[in-house]
Amino acid sequence: MTESHLEAILERLQAAERTGRLDGLEIEFWKGGGLPPPYYQSDQLRLMTVGIREVIEFATLKWDQNFDPPNLHEKWTLALQAAQTSEVTRLLLATQVFTAHYPEEEKPGIADIFSYEILLTADGTQVKRTYYRQLPNQSASLQAAIAGLIDLLKAQGRHGVYHQGREVPQ
Repeated sequence: MTESHLEAILERLQAAERTGRLDGLEIEFWKGGGLPPPYYQSDQLRLMTVGIREVIEFATLKWDQNFDPPNLHEKWTLALQAAQTSEVTRLLLATQVFTAHYPEEEKPGIADIFSYEILLTADGTQVKRTYYRQLPNQSASLQAAIAGLIDLLKAQGRHGVYHQGREVPQ
């Protein structure tokens, strides 16, 4: 990733904050790690465009020995509101997760450690920051917003369980 790629993506982030529209920008928050399966954890929250709709999606890994392989993805999807887009993008910019450097970015060299990734993708370009053990304290407001969106999705979103990309009846 070059400095110009980062600047271009940050401009897209600023535009999304102003307009409340992603316009092709994808925002992803991922947390994963832990002990080997079935204890491994993988949670992903994405703000993205699907077709002509802007949506928010939360997916988590689920283990079920009734399936081969036993890993399933549980997903919730909901229409993304302009105020949600503006809030998330405002917090991403304010917490400087892509422009400042934090000690949590230093890889500790410990197996099975939890890591967090924040990714922005637009026009085939992606910028990513990885944090280990925990997100920086400076991002507490961003973390609270993410948790709130996940709670909203679980309460109001369309829910489905998927095995190898195919939805399974519940």
